[in-house]
Amino acid sequence: MLSMANFGKSIVSCLSSLESTHLQALKLATRGLRYNYFKRHCPKLKNGIVTSPVRRFQTAPLLHNDKITINIVDRNRKTHTVQANVDDTILDVVIDNQLDFESYGVCEGTVACSTCHVIFNQEVYDTLEEPLMDEMDMLDLACGLTETSRLGCQVHITKEMEGMTVKLPEEITDARDL
Repeated sequence: MLSMANFGKSIVSCLSSLESTHLQALKLATRGLRYNYFKRHCPKLKNGIVTSPVRRFQTAPLLHNDKITINIVDRNRKTHTVQANVDDTILDVVIDNQLDFESYGVCEGTVACSTCHVIFNQEVYDTLEEPLMDEMDMLDLACGLTETSRLGCQVHITKEMEGMTVKLPEEITDARDL
């Protein structure tokens, strides 16, 4: 078992071996899939702790310089205009822009709650991929459900969404509490 001092050194060693562009990939990987990601990409993982530096890996598919502007209307009806990376989820956009929406995305995108429930305009909704059954099950438990509701953790940003407005419902329900 590693002491806290050795644990800290292991983390520093792991992070120092990453190039700055890889830190974004690390940030993305820690959302919901932490352990499995590190298990695949770190050469030695013992009890969930990185014990040696990671190998360098290609992050180009994960990182995009393509950004668009979107509008997010919060529960108090205040509009937040933010930059969003193409291929990020709405949940990623909220986290990356440090928007403090009460209880938003508490399950970290694992489709275990409905706190990232968002409502789209019909035109944008029609361009989205069909929701999976897990998402539909969580939406059934959401407050303020509409015909154009989706979970923000399941909707990926595309270039065609430039300038879109997405709304948060006035009330939230955490499906884990039901």
